[in-house]
Amino acid sequence: MITLLPTYQSKYMDKKRPLVTIITNTKNRARLISRCIESIQNQTYQNYEHIVADGGTDNTKKIVESYNDPHIIYISIPEGGPVAQTKEAFKLSKGEFITFLDDDDEYTPEKLEKQLDLIQSLSDDYGFIYGAMTYYDNNTKEQLNIHGAEIEGGSEILPIAISKPTICGTPTFMFRRKAFESIGGTWISGIGNDMSDWALGCRALKQGWKVAALKESYLRIYVNHQATRMSDADFYKDNSQRYIKFHNHFLSEYADIIAKNPKVGTFHYDNLVHFYVAADRTGDAFKTWYKLIKTRPNFRSLVSFPYYFFRQLMKK
Repeated sequence: MITLLPTYQSKYMDKKRPLVTIITNTKNRARLISRCIESIQNQTYQNYEHIVADGGTDNTKKIVESYNDPHIIYISIPEGGPVAQTKEAFKLSKGEFITFLDDDDEYTPEKLEKQLDLIQSLSDDYGFIYGAMTYYDNNTKEQLNIHGAEIEGGSEILPIAISKPTICGTPTFMFRRKAFESIGGTWISGIGNDMSDWALGCRALKQGWKVAALKESYLRIYVNHQATRMSDADFYKDNSQRYIKFHNHFLSEYADIIAKNPKVGTFHYDNLVHFYVAADRTGDAFKTWYKLIKTRPNFRSLVSFPYYFFRQLMKK
């Protein structure tokens, strides 16, 4: 079911002030979403539409409607999870640029303006940008850490991008519309983590798009708010099988790159040893351990399998 609030009609469709679409996926987080909405309303750049894709059953719709904001489009997508929510939101969107904000986080006031300044300064083969994020404790408001953004380029940086989660951060992404459409217009389904910004960024690079980094942080990410984040392991059931599928996705999709540079697969082998053991797939764990030792012959690799194996035995 799709329920629309009055659609914002853009006053500026020229290149200098393009319409930006902001997509927020939410599910039963009515008590948190106001911070997200109000941070968008406080942007210095005001030519945007904010699509709230609701997969829950609480009073989120009532909260959103209470703002009576013509920038906001509310849609109810009760089935299909984040993949379906984002897909339907993108179908309805009209923005030349697509970005995101999680329902429990917030933009600083200049976020959209700074992103647009960067992406519009680049050639069209730069399909997307990402940026730094600052993490805060929701209760104390204490700054915890900053996830930086430094790596930039095209296909030449793909080995770095797939080796560990560096080009990531959903709310820091801003895609050109044609770039987001070319990679499916939503998250990658069926890979174990159906809302992986890391996997999405890597796929965009694989398809030939370049990425640039906004090195300053214009995002506030909140943790410890007594609600499970979609990026948390506890959001999902059967995490071992989920992560096995996820890391094998990278090993399969980028097999040609890993064959040329085996060390690129190290992070994935290391995690697979852990999750194979947790899933009682000892044979697969042992085979992956052998690959790990070959690609990273150090003490940590040598003790990886015995450590996870005996830790699993102690749990039984």
